[in-house]
Amino acid sequence: MKTSHSFKLTAAAAILASVLLTGCNQANSSTAATTAEAVIAVPVEAALTRNGEISSSYRTTATLEARAEAEVISKAVGIVQRILVEEGDEVSAGQLLAVLDNERQQYSLNKEKAELNRLSSELKRMEEMHQRKLISADVFEKLQWQHDALQATVNLAELALKETEIRAPIAGVVSRRYVKTGQLVNQHVTQSLFHIVSNQQLEAVVHLPEQQLAQARVGQTALLQFAGMTPVSAELVRISPVVDAGSGTVRAVLKVANEQQQLKPGMFAQVQLQFDVKADALLLPKRALMNTDNSQAVFVIDSENKVSRKQVHLGYQADNTVEILSGLALGDQVVIAGQSALKDDALVNVVTVREF
Repeated sequence: MKTSHSFKLTAAAAILASVLLTGCNQANSSTAATTAEAVIAVPVEAALTRNGEISSSYRTTATLEARAEAEVISKAVGIVQRILVEEGDEVSAGQLLAVLDNERQQYSLNKEKAELNRLSSELKRMEEMHQRKLISADVFEKLQWQHDALQATVNLAELALKETEIRAPIAGVVSRRYVKTGQLVNQHVTQSLFHIVSNQQLEAVVHLPEQQLAQARVGQTALLQFAGMTPVSAELVRISPVVDAGSGTVRAVLKVANEQQQLKPGMFAQVQLQFDVKADALLLPKRALMNTDNSQAVFVIDSENKVSRKQVHLGYQADNTVEILSGLALGDQVVIAGQSALKDDALVNVVTVREF
C-alpha cells in the first residue's frame, strides 16, 4: 500500500512539473512577441529643410475709402430746372451738374448793371469837369465811391446768378443723386444734391498693434486680397504719431492705386503688410513644430531612420512656413506628421517626403 501511494505522488509531481514548464515556455514566447512589437517602425511624413524667400508681415482687415469725396450743396434758393448727370457718370472739377431757376437773379443783375452804366457815364462827365476845376474834389470823390460800391453790388448779383449753376467741386464719379427736377432747394436747410467720390486713388486704414510699430515704415508694401479678385498692391503712406490709449493701436494709411477703377469705396479687403523680406532663409513647414514650455522643437530623422528631438529658434513666420535661425541645417529631414507618437531614438518609417 505504501508503494502504491508513493507512485501516485510521483506521478502527480511529474504532471505539475510539466504544467509549470509549459507555462514558462508560454511566458517566454509572450515576452519575445512583445519585444518584436516594440521595434516596429512608426509611419511618419517628413520634409527636407530648404532655402527660400520669407517675409515678416502683419495681417489685418480694412475697408476701402475714397481719398477725396464731396457732398455737393447749393448756395442758392430755387427750383431745380435741369439735371445734367446721373449716378455713375464721371465728372471733372467745375463741370455743370444741375441748374436752378435763375430768372430773379438775372433780373437783379440786369438792374444793377443798368444803374452802374448810368453812374459810369455820369462819373466820366464829372471827371472832365473836375479836371477843369469846375467841381470840387469832394463831390468827385463821393461820386467815385458810389461807383465803386455799385460795382461791388453788380459783382454780388453776378455771383448770385452763378450760384444757380451747380458745379462739381472735384473730379470723380457721381455716387449718389439726391435731387430731382422740380424740387425746391432751400438755403436754410443743409441739403445735399449730389455725392461725388474720386476713384482714381483709394485709401485703406489699418490699425497696427503697438508692438508692430517698430517694424512699420512709410513706403513699405502691402498686399490687399478681395473676394473673387487678384491681389492688389498698396503702399504705406502715413503712420499716426500717437498710439490710441484705448485700443493700443496706431492708425496707418495705405494708398491704393485704382487707374482701371475696378475697386470701389466700401470694399472689404484682407491686408498683409510686409515689413521685411529675406530672400535666402532656411525654411521648414510650420506643422513640424512642437510647442512645449514656450519653446519650439522638432524631430529630426537620421540615416538609420531613428529620430532625435531638437530645439529650434524661429525667425519670420508665414502662413505655412517658418524661418529657422538655429537648430537645423540645410537638407535635414524633419518629421511633419506623426510626431505625437514619437520619442527620442524611436524607429520610424518615412511614408512620404513632402515638398513645400
